[in-house]
This record gives sequence, structure tokens and C-alpha cells, in this order.
Amino acid sequence: MKIFNRSKSISGEVTGKFQIKIEAELIDTVHEMDLEITVDLKKMEVIDARSSMLRVPYRQCHDVADLAKNLIGLKIISSGQAKNVFKLMGGKKGCLILEELAQDAVRVVAQTGAALIPPEEHEQIIHKFSHGSCYTHCLSIEEKTKAAYPSTYLNDVFEKLKTRT
Repeated sequence: MKIFNRSKSISGEVTGKFQIKIEAELIDTVHEMDLEITVDLKKMEVIDARSSMLRVPYRQCHDVADLAKNLIGLKIISSGQAKNVFKLMGGKKGCLILEELAQDAVRVVAQTGAALIPPEEHEQIIHKFSHGSCYTHCLSIEEKTKAAYPSTYLNDVFEKLKTRT
């Protein structure tokens, strides 16, 4: 018999020429919250953030609902990024679940922003963002490019976005 269930949903959309918005939602047996961050891709920096807690286990949880604002100014591609998100959202004055959601939201910035990056530059940026984070991203750019599945999706999206702006 299951007594706990958690689901997360994270989506990203283009909101301007070099801006994206990431929307993250977490729903489980005792929580329902969402987080939204807007990122300037030229600066690779969070320029706006908000969160809401619709269902939480304790009244005090609402006291930290505004923590998302701490993410404003966060550099997305930087060393120690996970520690920085933890310092801004977690710990004794934070929320473990909201911090987890923020970590997930920040991690998908590179994938969402890929549609705005010329395909020939995409692998360079992904490499900088992800190098050392998993088996494949420990490989050199040349090794990853050689082993990659052919992808026309990013090229198609990039071309469509170029014609819109």
C-alpha cells in the first residue's frame, strides 16, 4: 500500500529575445508548491523569481514562501551553483522542498535556452554547464559530438525562433 507519492513538472518557455521562464511544480501527499524563475541568457542570471505554497504540512512553512526572491541575481553557470542555491533557499531558515525544486529549475535552464543558441555554439555552452556532472558530460566536446544522436530538433527550433524575432 502506497502512503506517499511525489510528482514534479518542469517546463521552460521563451519569453523574450534572450529570456526564458522556467516553471517548476511539485505535488506530493503533503505539499503543493510552484516556483517560477526568469533568466537573462546573455548574462546567464536569474532576473525574476517567485514561489507559492498552496499546500504545506505546517503553518510556519508559509513564512518562507518568499525565499524564491533570493534567487534574483544568481549566476546560472558558475562553480558551486548547487551550494549557492542551497545557501539562498535551504538550511535552517529555508525550505528543503522548495530548495529541491529550485535546484531542478536551475538545472533545466541550459536545455530550455538551447533553442535560442545557434546550434554550432550549443555544445560549448552545455559543456561548460554540465562538464563533470555525469558520465557523458565528463567526455570531451569532440567525444560527445562524435557519439551524439543526430538531432535536427534544436536546429528546427532555432530557425523558427530566428524568423520570429
